[in-house]
Amino acid sequence: MKILKGIGYGIIGLLILLTGFIILCAVKPELSSQISDLLKGRKIQTGDASEDTVDMPERTSILDRKKSGIPADLESDTGADETVAPQEEPEPLDPLSDALLHGSSDIYVPPSESDIVIPDSVAGRMGYQPVTEDIEDITDEEAEKLSKELGYGEEGDGLSFDPLFYPYYHMLDDKGQHLYRQIYANSQSFNRQFRPVESLSERDMLNTFMAVYNDHPELFWLDTGYACKYKSDGTCVEVDLTFNKTADDYAGSKAQFDKKTREIIDGAAPLTTDYGREQYVHDHLIDTVSYQISSRMNQSAYSALVNGSTVCAGYSRAMQHVLMEMGIPCYYCTGYAGENHAWNIVGLDDGFYNVDVTWDDSEEGKYDYFNKTDRDYASTHIRRELSVNLPPCNGTKYRTEDTPQPSQDNPNRMRTLEEIGKTQDDVLNNLDDYYYDCYQQVINHGPGEFEFDNLIGSETLLNKVYDCYRNNDYKQGYMDNAAMAVGAGIYNMDLLVEELTGHIFRLTHRLRLEP
Repeated sequence: MKILKGIGYGIIGLLILLTGFIILCAVKPELSSQISDLLKGRKIQTGDASEDTVDMPERTSILDRKKSGIPADLESDTGADETVAPQEEPEPLDPLSDALLHGSSDIYVPPSESDIVIPDSVAGRMGYQPVTEDIEDITDEEAEKLSKELGYGEEGDGLSFDPLFYPYYHMLDDKGQHLYRQIYANSQSFNRQFRPVESLSERDMLNTFMAVYNDHPELFWLDTGYACKYKSDGTCVEVDLTFNKTADDYAGSKAQFDKKTREIIDGAAPLTTDYGREQYVHDHLIDTVSYQISSRMNQSAYSALVNGSTVCAGYSRAMQHVLMEMGIPCYYCTGYAGENHAWNIVGLDDGFYNVDVTWDDSEEGKYDYFNKTDRDYASTHIRRELSVNLPPCNGTKYRTEDTPQPSQDNPNRMRTLEEIGKTQDDVLNNLDDYYYDCYQQVINHGPGEFEFDNLIGSETLLNKVYDCYRNNDYKQGYMDNAAMAVGAGIYNMDLLVEELTGHIFRLTHRLRLEP
């Protein structure tokens, strides 16, 4: 009898619980949905963001981030404890984002070293020093003592890096990215010694430091060498960074570095396309920097921008830094070109291009190694180390054509007036004539997208022309009237400059006129 009575009470209790549950589901219908998801094996999202939630990296330019108040070289998570809803991946903005975020069917295929032939005019113009690690083995007792005494310093938690501008970060696994953020943050804070947050092999440690160095030319005080102390099981217990002399007066060095960077950006301001700005930076470095193997801090962008002398590493890192500040993807590419060598990979609207400013600043033509494909570079350059993972260079829209071969009469490979079908009568010698010639050519073409050329008879006049575009004087000089005459309300233009023999300059204007 007692057993039956107990069963009856149990049934009544279950009915009460079931009734309460039904009432609760009626009040909170999402509860029944969550239970259904649980029964089907799905993950329930709680008030904290689940590990399956993905926050897609922003693909805005560096300049856009500066306008919004986010530092140019990093983004920082808010750290808020609110739920982050999963986001659908947006469509790529351009071929560059597509290649880096989704991969590409094309990959870089290194040429054979036996096929490399270095022209005499650029032989020896190298100087790139690979990242090196100084290894010290210590006893387990010493390692235990260091582990207690040495902290992590700045761990870099909350930092994220846009793959379009920082591709080396995204070549690493999760552990490598964790250590990358720590190295970057400690470099920013001038912490030379710290305990690594991850235990990595010697090879992975080297790749991680290389990734930080290759991605961040703005860390001009960070040197290419670092040291690690390892205990017997191969675990690194101390990282020691090396800084160059600019770290001793960082405030003064940074002011000079930023000033030189800003001068180039301001000079390129009148140009309206990434291609025009890229060419301007390329030409500016050639005009203001000299190749010198003995230059100080020559692996840093500082040597090129501030000191004015450097080797291939300094040219390339200066090009990378300035273009990135302009919002143009530019990567530091390292490899072999008869010796260890560095150059750039630049992203424009139709793809990627190889650029070797160091070799263009030589006895050869000014654009012999500017905006070339991997096929163009196959006989002279081979990517190595992490750089083999950078996107292939197969852009065609802005690829420079081969220039005439040198001859006894033309050792610098500059073309003559006759070679381009012009005579001395076509050369302009004052700014008024230049304005008039441009005006006539614009109204003769009318609206649309086209190119026109004219010839400038001296470097003095060329500088005046540069100033008129830098100061927007060209608008009043001819462009506004020409645009009005053809019924155009919108226009933008880039200038390309080719030096001919006899100190004559050919200006090619790429112009788009829209109603």
